[in-house]
Amino acid sequence: MRKLVLGLALASSALASPAFARDDSWYVEADAGAMKVEDSEALNGGIVLSNHDGYDFGGIVGYDFGGFRLESEVSYRRAYNDSVDIGGVVRDNPQGHADALSFMVNGLLDFGPDDGIQGFVGGGVGVARSKYFINAGNSTVGVQVNDSDTGFAWQALAGIRAPISDHVDVGLKYRFFNHNNVDLVAADGTAARTRFRSHSILGTLSYNFGGAAPVEE
Repeated sequence: MRKLVLGLALASSALASPAFARDDSWYVEADAGAMKVEDSEALNGGIVLSNHDGYDFGGIVGYDFGGFRLESEVSYRRAYNDSVDIGGVVRDNPQGHADALSFMVNGLLDFGPDDGIQGFVGGGVGVARSKYFINAGNSTVGVQVNDSDTGFAWQALAGIRAPISDHVDVGLKYRFFNHNNVDLVAADGTAARTRFRSHSILGTLSYNFGGAAPVEE
């Protein structure tokens, strides 16, 4: 019995070591996955762009305070054009794409044990440069846009993560990203305002720089 109790205690200590290493430490993270862009409609009417599913990836440097994390993040997302509705005339597979490069500051709340599967929720604010390239139609009914705009962006985040060693975590993250008031100018000088709004499912891999678990006296 004494050997069993000692073995359980040692096993518990081994499982708990990721929590000591993770809390109160810096970490880096890489994210990558699939993204769906919501239809981009010109707010002055007449044009609606739909995109194929795209991709989203980025990198993070953060600090884990224990129950709360603060991050700086850079990420990039792109989706190629599927169709464009120009005043009721639909053009399939127009040349071009929609993309957004963002620089964000995130705050996250963690829930659950550090030595097992842990959930988190949070959000971020920052700046994004969203770009639209559309080449569709002809001189009678068509649209040509190759322009970008930079402005305020925000996002909502949720996911799960789990340690696979004292310093490495893997996880799954959902990201809702929003950049409103994207002002664009078409090749003919026509101005339009739209928004870039997307939903992403990302796999995550992070490395924390926490030290070894403290030795009990």
